Amino acid sequence: MIDPERNIDSQESTAGLEDYIRIARDRAWVIVLSVVVVVLAALAVSLTTTPLYSASAGLSYRTNDLAAQVSGYGLYVYDYERDRTIESAVAAITSDTVLAEAVRMRLATQYPDSDYSGSVSVGTTEGSDLVTISAVSTDPNEAAAVANAYAEEFIIYRRNADREAVAAAREAVRDQLSLLTPEQLESGYALMLQEKDETLRILETMQDGRFAMLNSAVAPVRPFTPQTRRNLVLALVVGLVLGAGLAFLIEYLDKRVKDEKTLERVTGLPVLASVPAVGGKWKDTKRGTRSNGVVGFEGSSSLLLESFRTLRSSLQYFDVDRTLNSIVITSGLPQEGKSVTTVNLAVSLALSGHRVVILEADLRRPMMHQYLSLDNEAGLSTVLAAKTTLGKATQLVQMDVLVPAKERIEKDEGGSLSLRKNLYCLPSGPLPPNPAELLGSAKMGQIIHDLKKTCDYLLIDTPPVLPVSDSLLIAPHADAVILTARLYSSTRGELEEVRSLLSRAGVRVLGVVAGGIKKKRGYYYRRGYGYGYDYGYGDH
Repeated sequence: MIDPERNIDSQESTAGLEDYIRIARDRAWVIVLSVVVVVLAALAVSLTTTPLYSASAGLSYRTNDLAAQVSGYGLYVYDYERDRTIESAVAAITSDTVLAEAVRMRLATQYPDSDYSGSVSVGTTEGSDLVTISAVSTDPNEAAAVANAYAEEFIIYRRNADREAVAAAREAVRDQLSLLTPEQLESGYALMLQEKDETLRILETMQDGRFAMLNSAVAPVRPFTPQTRRNLVLALVVGLVLGAGLAFLIEYLDKRVKDEKTLERVTGLPVLASVPAVGGKWKDTKRGTRSNGVVGFEGSSSLLLESFRTLRSSLQYFDVDRTLNSIVITSGLPQEGKSVTTVNLAVSLALSGHRVVILEADLRRPMMHQYLSLDNEAGLSTVLAAKTTLGKATQLVQMDVLVPAKERIEKDEGGSLSLRKNLYCLPSGPLPPNPAELLGSAKMGQIIHDLKKTCDYLLIDTPPVLPVSDSLLIAPHADAVILTARLYSSTRGELEEVRSLLSRAGVRVLGVVAGGIKKKRGYYYRRGYGYGYDYGYGDH
């Protein structure tokens, strides 16, 4: 039985490296698509962006001690500290209209139609004497010319400003001299003023603005934007990160079970066998034909045959303390491999020498008679309706067409398998209007009881658990239940609901058979009453 109190959330294990690798492999298309989209977008932006060139000229700040050198006394007010002077210089370059007009006049002949507003920036480093003037333009020569023009005009601008300050001081000294009387002009005070006037005249001619050209701007060879190679590399990295994030987000939102470990964790059951997906959907071409490579082992790979041999071997571990003679095989929803598992397990058991009977208890959408090429005129429904006997309705299955001769020889199971008379099937018979009432009747229990006496294993194929309750009506009459699920199709919510239903029914569940991984139709569509579904391994 399944433990109904088992907390699935507490069993959630931390994702390991193999989980990340699986997600990346399964969602590779998301990652690749994200990379392609981001890279193409970056390439489109780079190709459509107008190339811009940047050129820079460098200025250096020098401390002005001319006054001390000439007279040993600093006179004028422009004796600011270095940091404040550099800050004032940066502000003047970026916002002074007089300086901007001077640059425009200097370049008017060479670039008459250019607009320099917003194309110039100034940078400096705290604690450094360097000021960098950068200009941006679509023409590399123009960018260099603008940067150099601003640097040169700023030097002139600062030089003129300093000279004007000294000239103002000199003018103040001359005003003092002009106020002296002829007698005072002969005094020592007048002589001092005359000396200061001469000193200021010399200082005025020596003013250089404290800034000098460190390096002139040179026309760049390549644009600084767009940087196509850098953009593509960054786009590749961003695309990978974005794609990985989307892949894990989709994985988180995707509730389908994708591996046996998760299947065991959600159901609380061991995985008895992992069956690969082979062939495609079952196609009903002619009566008497079988599915393409999904029922039996005639056209399938040895891997499929070995999967059911593994399932056959697993059953012996459950037949120790309790009898394991009759097994209900069901699933949560259609298209999860219950009928195909029933047939292939029956064939595998019959090959090992066991006498096996298949009971088709799906009275809504039976497929066993088509899989095994049997007559369905009489079957379970007619036996339940007392229109025929159990012995007459049960049919011998021709096993020779289910197993290739090569496999029989290699496994020492050669000869005519049909002559062994190890595999029988009681098909569904005509579909009744009241399948639930018939399957829940006491006579149904008696039929199962009688069939168990005639064979080593009775395999009962029932409808899925979630759409209808037929399986839960039959399961108490059997010794155990095997659940089938389909990777990349069965969801955690569906399996948890199946687990809850089987727990409440109090039946013994041996484990789960993990089927193929092909994507099928959605959950709500499949849960409709009177379920219709296609066939193929993992499909029924």
